[in-house]
Amino acid sequence: MVIKVHIERIFYIIALAVFIFVLLIPKSIADDIDKEAREISYLLMCPVCEGQTVAESNSQLANQMRAIIREKLQEGKSKDEIIAYFVSRYGETILGAPPAKGVNWLLWTLPAIALLIGGGIIGLFLYKSKEEGEKAQEESQKPPTQSELEYVERLDRELKEFES
Repeated sequence: MVIKVHIERIFYIIALAVFIFVLLIPKSIADDIDKEAREISYLLMCPVCEGQTVAESNSQLANQMRAIIREKLQEGKSKDEIIAYFVSRYGETILGAPPAKGVNWLLWTLPAIALLIGGGIIGLFLYKSKEEGEKAQEESQKPPTQSELEYVERLDRELKEFES
């Protein structure tokens, strides 16, 4: 009797675990496909919308493109294969970011070069400023020369004459 109760409980626990497993697996697969479809749709520009990605656009063509992306993901196509499919249909202008080849490599390298040059200019400016500050400090710490002392004495005499 006791064994039968335990077997029934184990059966119910296993049945519940299988039920939950069956419910959650398709949902997680669908979530993965939706997530990857969103990622891909952010990489593609909408051909009929000015400056919007497929993910951002509400046009009929963008909706169809999102459906094609999901369909190809369900077929087991990779992200690169899906992007290549759209590039073959619409050309490289469909890409959200230009590929780093040909003249487009300038678009990828110029910001880094500009940062390096700007950083170099700022570094040089700071170095020169520090150097000039050190020179000024050295000069202020030097004892005055004989001609400077004579000039200060003459200036004091003239000021006293002017005041009286």
